[in-house]
Amino acid sequence: MVVIDKKNCHAVPFASFQINPVPEYDEITELIPQLYICGASSLTLNNMNKYNISLIINATTEVPSVRSLGSIPRIKLWLDDTPSTNIYQHFDFISDQIETVISSGGNVLVHCMAGVSRSATICLAFLTKFCCKSLRQAYQLMAQKRPFVRPNIGFWRQLIIYEDEVKNGVTSVNFVRSREDPENVLPDVYLQTFVESCRGWRFSSDKQKFQPILETVSESTEVRA
Repeated sequence: MVVIDKKNCHAVPFASFQINPVPEYDEITELIPQLYICGASSLTLNNMNKYNISLIINATTEVPSVRSLGSIPRIKLWLDDTPSTNIYQHFDFISDQIETVISSGGNVLVHCMAGVSRSATICLAFLTKFCCKSLRQAYQLMAQKRPFVRPNIGFWRQLIIYEDEVKNGVTSVNFVRSREDPENVLPDVYLQTFVESCRGWRFSSDKQKFQPILETVSESTEVRA
């Protein structure tokens, strides 16, 4: 039995795979009806049957197509969780695939290693294109269901570019940075979480309060295939 490798257009044998489960990421999360996200430790035949999964999207390089999951159709994207990885090139194709399966009554599972960055980014692209008014709304929906999702900063730059395309020039997420640490930026949708994490020290007399600065995304961040 084989699975099609979309990147190189050749057949890839199924393999056995074992991973040490991480309890926090074990849960399969339903983002909207028929769309699920999880980490690799949840890839069991029992879970596939429980959620009636009809398409698996593997957003990793390191997790093989697992033999024990049988003949469920799947797409492997060969993505590393690094800011320089071009995940943008998959947004339209995979979003359309997810929409096609859901529209026909099927259930889609998107996974990476932990269900935090790569798979979350793919789901955010789909939600932005088909389900939500904006990328910000898509993230808020996702964070309510799976609070620990954290796409890396490079993926956020690519998501903002994609939102600009599918929403006709409108973007909803900016980057912010602390005056104390101007080298590090984060999307402003993370700001509330960041501020809450600082509550333990924000009243200290020798530390300044967090002061965000808006950073616009320049054209130089555009992703090239």
